[in-house]
Amino acid sequence: MKKLKLVLITAALAAAASAGAAAADGARFGIKDWEVACDNTRRCEAAGFQSDESESLPVSLWLGRDAGAAAVLEAKLIVVSGDDKDAGPLTITVGKLALGGLKAETELTAEQVARLMPSLLNAESAKVSDGKHQWLLSLAGLKAVLLKMDDQQGRVGTVTALVKPGTRPASAVLPPLPPPTVRPVAMPPAQKGDEKLLAAIVKTIRPEDCGADLKDSSRDEAIYRLPGGRMLLVLECDRAAYQSSYGLWVARDKPPYDPRPLDLPGMEGGGIMNASFEGGKLSSYAKGRGIFDCGGFWTWLWTAQGFQLVDVSQSNMCRGVPGGVTLRDWVAKVVR
Repeated sequence: MKKLKLVLITAALAAAASAGAAAADGARFGIKDWEVACDNTRRCEAAGFQSDESESLPVSLWLGRDAGAAAVLEAKLIVVSGDDKDAGPLTITVGKLALGGLKAETELTAEQVARLMPSLLNAESAKVSDGKHQWLLSLAGLKAVLLKMDDQQGRVGTVTALVKPGTRPASAVLPPLPPPTVRPVAMPPAQKGDEKLLAAIVKTIRPEDCGADLKDSSRDEAIYRLPGGRMLLVLECDRAAYQSSYGLWVARDKPPYDPRPLDLPGMEGGGIMNASFEGGKLSSYAKGRGIFDCGGFWTWLWTAQGFQLVDVSQSNMCRGVPGGVTLRDWVAKVVR
């Protein structure tokens, strides 16, 4: 196993494709101030922001739509105020339309979406205000990502299309795909002496495989019991200013420990960022930059077949919204 490098995987589609997680080629697409992602069920989500050139406070419009003839478009406005105070009721103004009474990060009603979308498709920007703050939402790229959304869901030329509607009936729209089923198994409890066991197993892992640069500092290390007399080691192997890369090993709980590096489905390279494990769930998040206005989230569950991917969501546009405005690339159905 090569030494882990601190690298943010900025395209979840590329990572997920290695595990067969991509719904289709080109299911993640970005242009100008907008991006869209369609997951393995054909659900599509899009987000747009203020332009890099504008002096606007951070603002985003999130859009989502399931596959299928009857699926409706969902929408939420997200704003960041300069004084760290919650924004009041929002009004979005596009051309002659002024749509008020909107709450930040609260889904718009179907009526509000129906009124808003025709105006957005025919404008260059939209103004958002709460009476104290103002934001300028760029619409550059909106039509392109919505066309991609329509194309992935088989809507182009149908009465359900957002950008290029036609006369084809809604029945021509592609149906949603079923998500894979993930069945987690119960985790055995920790035992007295597991910490000593951790130290003994770590000694059998070559320093060049993990943490050669961290040998003189305090490294994050943890061990967890898995079914069948196995142990999961989660070791910090590389560190940067605001996040760390972790390696995973599965070993026996008795000598010879024989630790084996673990590669995760949907993640290339064998390492994950900012790892945590609890109750059979392995979680990872990766920051695109220190303020975490872009990056990704991954979750796996331990099953009889090992770790299986449960969900992936990412935001590739770093536009000042804390936590990013993530778009879903992959989802599984958890059956307990």
